[in-house]
Amino acid sequence: MSASTPRTVLLLHAYPLSGAMWAAQEAALTSAGLRVTAPHLPGFGGRGGEIGSLADAARDLLAELPEGPLSVVGLSMGGYLALELLTQAPERFERVVLADTTARADDEAKRRDRRSQAGRVRLEGRGFLIEAAEKEHPAGTFHQIVPMIEAASLEGVAAALEAMAARPKRLDTLRALQAPLLVLVGEDDRVTPPALAREMAEAGRGDLVILPGAQHLSNLDQPAAFTRALLDFLA
Repeated sequence: MSASTPRTVLLLHAYPLSGAMWAAQEAALTSAGLRVTAPHLPGFGGRGGEIGSLADAARDLLAELPEGPLSVVGLSMGGYLALELLTQAPERFERVVLADTTARADDEAKRRDRRSQAGRVRLEGRGFLIEAAEKEHPAGTFHQIVPMIEAASLEGVAAALEAMAARPKRLDTLRALQAPLLVLVGEDDRVTPPALAREMAEAGRGDLVILPGAQHLSNLDQPAAFTRALLDFLA
């Protein structure tokens, strides 16, 4: 890689947030000399459109990404999308970070729950999601994510829920992965707990870092520790 071609780091955000969740990491990576892109996925962050399927979203994203070496960092839904990118074009990515996510598909109960929530969002709006987020996240994280949830379109949120419900298992993608892999997870993540992170790290022959004091949005819960692990791996 020539000095004139900086590595690009693609940061993929969680549901139902936006690329703004990566502000601290984007600043640190940029200061380290990396080129960073943290897009709002369709329907989020004020962006129009919606996610039809994760496979389609990955295909569209691949068409937009710059040429040259790429690293991908995906958290929660962003991790699901990162796995789709790696399924479609593994040769494009030289380093991979998966955080607070899983390579498993939803079980039937979880699929029903997501589809039920999609219908409820269309009927009631996003208020119940904000109420649930207040119970699920530390106060500091909750106050950061409320504006992001409010910026998401109702159809964008509903479509993302349906796309996540329909996603397939991607452990085989990790088993075939040739790029170095880092898996990060909050020690207290109850949505995608450390056991699932360990499963991904083992499948992809990668490193696992468990972040003390962090829950499901570990980059916001413990930003300093998350960013340090990211810089050590990427920069």
